[in-house]
Amino acid sequence: MRLVVEKADPDELYELVLSLVVPRPVGWLSTVSADGVPNLAPFSFFNAVCDAPPVFVVSVSRRDDGTLKDTVKNLLKTREAVINVASEELLPALEKTGEEVGPEVDEFELAGLTKEPARLVKVPRVKEAKAFFECRFVKRESVYDYELLFLEAVLVEVRDEVIRDGSVDYEKLKPVGRLGGPFYARAYGPCKIQVK
Repeated sequence: MRLVVEKADPDELYELVLSLVVPRPVGWLSTVSADGVPNLAPFSFFNAVCDAPPVFVVSVSRRDDGTLKDTVKNLLKTREAVINVASEELLPALEKTGEEVGPEVDEFELAGLTKEPARLVKVPRVKEAKAFFECRFVKRESVYDYELLFLEAVLVEVRDEVIRDGSVDYEKLKPVGRLGGPFYARAYGPCKIQVK
């Protein structure tokens, strides 16, 4: 298969790129609207940018009509978010929060998740999650019909039950990565490979 980008069908190109850039971490962002409505949405165009301080980037597409998604609107207004780490057992709820719904809908309630107050920001986090990054908005860059949102962590918290000997126990955290289509990868049970 070979696709010349400028001639390719956009849907076919999208599916191919998402099937090859794998696994992708999931940024499960909680935000709050200016009216106080909680929002929770997963994004797989997401990653860490630097570590001191921890800064993350999430890429959010515009809607088909060109308008901004609720996560972007909320961040531009309130300038705060929580990145909730998605674990394997939370995948059904994560998928539910990815559905397209109106800004008046509380995705925590839609997915049957519990809101937990954050410690340093005014955005709830997912109580069922095992780790969080409480963040403040840094800046926005537009690339074609995507908004790149840079978030700086002001607090990193991992539940005690997933810490063993001072490190994250991946078998207890059970993090997941996004593949193409409806597929996810288990991102735990790491192996060490020696490169010669």
